[in-house]
Amino acid sequence: MTERQNERDDNQMLKNISFAKKILLGLSMYIPSSAFKKTVLKLLGAHIGKNVYFGPGSLVLSNDYNNVYLGDNVFVAPGALINVNKVTIGESSHLGYQCLLVGESLKIGSRCNISNRTFIECSFSPIIIEDEVTIGASAMVSSHDGSYKQTHGLEMKAAPISIRRKSFIGNNAIVLSGIEIGEKAIVGAGAVVTKNVESMVVVCGVPAKVIKIADL
Repeated sequence: MTERQNERDDNQMLKNISFAKKILLGLSMYIPSSAFKKTVLKLLGAHIGKNVYFGPGSLVLSNDYNNVYLGDNVFVAPGALINVNKVTIGESSHLGYQCLLVGESLKIGSRCNISNRTFIECSFSPIIIEDEVTIGASAMVSSHDGSYKQTHGLEMKAAPISIRRKSFIGNNAIVLSGIEIGEKAIVGAGAVVTKNVESMVVVCGVPAKVIKIADL
C-alpha cells in the first residue's frame, strides 16, 4: 500500500469518526434517556461524574470532549445546551430549563444554580463562576460587548468575568465584560452591571449601584 493510499485511508477514518460523532450526538439529543446521553459523552471523551442527570433535549457540544468535565450529581434540565469547548461544572450544580452556555472557556463551581433560560457567553474571554453562586432566570453574563468590526466598525471589547462564591444574581440581570462580582454580593433583578461589585453589597438599577450592605 502506497503512502498516498495510507493518507487517503487515514482521512476517510477521520471523516467516519466525525460522522459517527454527529450520529451519536443527534441520537443523544432526541433520545430522552439520561443514561444514553452519559454513555455517548463518555465515549466521546468527556468526564461525567456519578449521578449526573441529563433531561430530554439537553445537549453538550465541544471541539474536544476531553476538556468537558461534569462533577458528581450535576443536573442538566430539559432543553439546556452546553456548547463550550473547555467547560468544568462542579459537583451538585444545577443547570435550569433551556439555559444556554456558549463559548471557549467556562468554569462553574460546586453547588451552583444556573436558572431557567440564563445565557452565559464566553466566546472571546473566559468566565469563572465560583462555588454556591445563584444566577436567576433569563439573566445574561457575557465576556464581550457584542461589537463586530465587520458590521459595526468598532473593535470588540472582551475581558474575563469572575463571579465569586455565594454571590447572587437576580432574574433578568445583565453582567457585562470585565466584571468581578465579589463574594456574597447580591445583584438585583433587572440590574445592568457595568462596574465591579464589592463583596457583601446589594446593587440594583441601570446601571447597577450600591444600595446597601448585604445582610448575610
